[in-house]
Amino acid sequence: SQDLPVEAVVKEILEPLNSRQRLQILKSLASETKSFSSLSELTGLRGGNLLFHLEKLLSSGMILQRHERGDYMITEKGYRALLGIAEVYSKVNPET
Repeated sequence: SQDLPVEAVVKEILEPLNSRQRLQILKSLASETKSFSSLSELTGLRGGNLLFHLEKLLSSGMILQRHERGDYMITEKGYRALLGIAEVYSKVNPET
C-alpha cells in the first residue's frame, strides 16, 4: 500500500467510476457493446447528460467508441477496473 500512487488511482479509476450511471454503463458494456440509445434507455439519461458520463469513461480509457456515432464497448482497462471493484466490494462486504 506504500507504493499505491494515490493521485493516479483517483484520476484514472475512482473519479471516472464515481457515479452510479458510469458504473452502470461499464457493467452493462462488460457483456456486450451498446448503442447511445440503448445506454440512454438503461441509465435514463438523455443527450448531453449521457454524453457527459460517456466522455468521462472515454477519456479515462475505460470504454471506447467503435467509430464516430458507433457503438460503445468496454476496454481491457475498463474490464479490469470492474473486476477489481467487484473483488474489493466482496472483500469489504463478505456477507453479501
